Amino acid sequence: MISYGFNFEDVYIQRLFPGKKDGFYIDVGAAHPTEGSVTRHFYDLGWRGINIEPQQAYIQQLKRERTRDINLQLAVGSREEERTFFSLDGKGGSTFDPVNANRGSAMGFNVAKQTLPMTTLRKVCETYVKGPIDFLKIDVEGWEQQVIEGADWRRFRPMLVLAEATVPFSSEPAFHGWEPLLLQAHYMFAFFDGLNRYYLRSEDAHLASRLAVPVNVFDDFKPYRQHLAEEALKDIQATPIKRTRLYKALKRFERKIRHLLRK
Repeated sequence: MISYGFNFEDVYIQRLFPGKKDGFYIDVGAAHPTEGSVTRHFYDLGWRGINIEPQQAYIQQLKRERTRDINLQLAVGSREEERTFFSLDGKGGSTFDPVNANRGSAMGFNVAKQTLPMTTLRKVCETYVKGPIDFLKIDVEGWEQQVIEGADWRRFRPMLVLAEATVPFSSEPAFHGWEPLLLQAHYMFAFFDGLNRYYLRSEDAHLASRLAVPVNVFDDFKPYRQHLAEEALKDIQATPIKRTRLYKALKRFERKIRHLLRK
């Protein structure tokens, strides 16, 4: 498999669903449809799901590349309201948490503010979910607790929940406020990959051993950036040498040298 997740999250998830071609996911804080995406591998297998992303640039890319998915330009939290969204250069790290926005500003990011309507994960599920949810991924830069508070864990129970569990831009733990909510909803902690914490429904506790060890050679995967490099090399190797830019540049240089030598 090709792993698109920055921290190989999709490799861990794949262990729970070997061979499954028709699953369903919810991605809160989906960002780019490919680079760093936890769901791209599963989409390529034939899965579909819901991508929730407040940033216009990302949602446009999602709509172009994820035509089977439901792509929602939304914010989700603990209740329906309007909130200030802090966009950090329009990239990952953008957040509804003012503390983390200030941290990003101190690191040199340009912070732009806008007011956005916010709904709840419960409302999204009531509107769009028609069957089982295989996994839910939450990556909202310090807003994880509010997303979890706004879910209905009795009616909509993903088999797996993974949530970013550190303070943005650091390895400092940031899960103590929201982990009890998942435990009370009868989820069990299964694994921490250094960035995200993984939780299984109590009824799926027997699968915890599949998440017990770090990603390794037996997972049979390659990182997306390695895949891109290999594909670029194939293109170069498939191009006749006389048609390459380097060859043409060298020939121009050769002609100039010959011209100078004749003088």
